[in-house]
Amino acid sequence: MEYLTVGEVIKAQGIRGELKVRSLTDNSARFKKLKIVYMGNRPHRILSVRISDGFVFLYLENCDTRDKALEFVGQELKIDRVNAVELGDGEYFIADLIGCALKDENGADLGVIKDISGYGAADVITAVKDGKELRFPFLKRIVVEIDTAKKIFTVDGKKFSEVCVYDG
Repeated sequence: MEYLTVGEVIKAQGIRGELKVRSLTDNSARFKKLKIVYMGNRPHRILSVRISDGFVFLYLENCDTRDKALEFVGQELKIDRVNAVELGDGEYFIADLIGCALKDENGADLGVIKDISGYGAADVITAVKDGKELRFPFLKRIVVEIDTAKKIFTVDGKKFSEVCVYDG
């Protein structure tokens, strides 16, 4: 079964086993439609969902104490891909972009995508080349083509070089 990560448990909330979750989707309200989430490849039935201050709060079946909730802190919440929302044109699951070869329009190797983080105005892509990290904003004006089937993320080399930041 193929899973997509939709959140991360950041803390136990209160004494009744509620989990505070950092959503990794662009629309936290999607959690309200979920019946099951997976943590450690084990299914957990969702009993209730509430959203407040940009966080998702969940009650899961058989998680009714703070001690049980603390066992989940730091774990990723995943869903089965068949339960994922349908994507529109130009939308991608982060999981499908991780591992893509990063290339310019001439096919030059720029690295491999390692992570994508949301920072508000634009997501930031982290790639690795020769053991060094580089970061750039995920902007339409930079992207030439994304082929998730071939795992290739192509950027405009000139525009890319204007915004890319190298670590080290």
